[in-house]
Amino acid sequence: MTAILTHTPAEQALIDALDGATGWQARLREATRRDGLPTRRHEQWKWSDLRRAANDVSGPGRIEIAGLTGLETVCDGSRIDLTVTASAGASAANAELVIPAGTAVTLVERLHGEAGALGNWHLLIRIEAGARLDRIVIADHDARAVFVGSAEIELAAGATLNQTMIDTGARLSRNETHVLHPGEGATVDMGGAYILAAGCHADSTNLVHHTGPGGITKQLVKGAVASGGHGVFQGKFIVDRLAQQTDARMTHRALMLGEKAEIDAKPELEIYADDVQCAHGNALGTLDETALFYMRQRGLPEAKARALLIESYLAEPLDRVRDEALRDILKATLRGRLEAIS
Repeated sequence: MTAILTHTPAEQALIDALDGATGWQARLREATRRDGLPTRRHEQWKWSDLRRAANDVSGPGRIEIAGLTGLETVCDGSRIDLTVTASAGASAANAELVIPAGTAVTLVERLHGEAGALGNWHLLIRIEAGARLDRIVIADHDARAVFVGSAEIELAAGATLNQTMIDTGARLSRNETHVLHPGEGATVDMGGAYILAAGCHADSTNLVHHTGPGGITKQLVKGAVASGGHGVFQGKFIVDRLAQQTDARMTHRALMLGEKAEIDAKPELEIYADDVQCAHGNALGTLDETALFYMRQRGLPEAKARALLIESYLAEPLDRVRDEALRDILKATLRGRLEAIS
């Protein structure tokens, strides 16, 4: 006998909002109708209970997208400024983007969930042969929002993906990146930073699947979490048998800024090839009290000294951004949240 799932108001609101949808939105609707929103019982969501976080959502919402309308062609040297805003209530939206062969394109993606939102955003990106995409993601939500952003990125031979993400958290903020890596001279560099005040939750979940030989992937994610905040990192590299000479390295490091800070991390390697260089690392620690002491001896107030140390710690993945103006935007977002946790 099959048990009948009783939908929560948030689940029913999302199902109703996606009535008549097609493609990715239709698949999201069916998954929600069949299984409900993910809970801790789902392995990939065991540290991010989406159903519980969205418990007070009871009606439909709306996602507004700015920056893609009228975008028919992407030219070499283009910069796309994309803003995705989810209003209160349950909503979902998706888009597709193709980076033409041989071009270099910058995508700046700003994600914002308003108070009471349950927003779902999905982006499919295809990077053609020899093309390069610099993707900058700024997830800056209201602390009372729930927002899930996901991207599927497919690379062709010789393509390059440079991705940098910063997340300041929300009631629940989750950013997923799934990369299909062909090898064949393609390169992926995925950096990120999260900074969380009390009551904020950020989940960075990533999968890079190497299917062919000679691919390179580097990933560096850093975080800082105050007491009452919760950071989650899940990274996985899959290396198929045909993906010989793969070079893939994953690193996650985070600071726990109080006794009640919570960080869960799960770096994984699944390797079926025998001629590869693959590694992963994870380290959690606290702020360097010796460095803090010497900074205070130079006359800096404790809050200012702590903020400078945290900023310096988190800056490493952000410094990989080529464009100086974009680096400044990311660091300004970082500084904007430092006062709340330092």
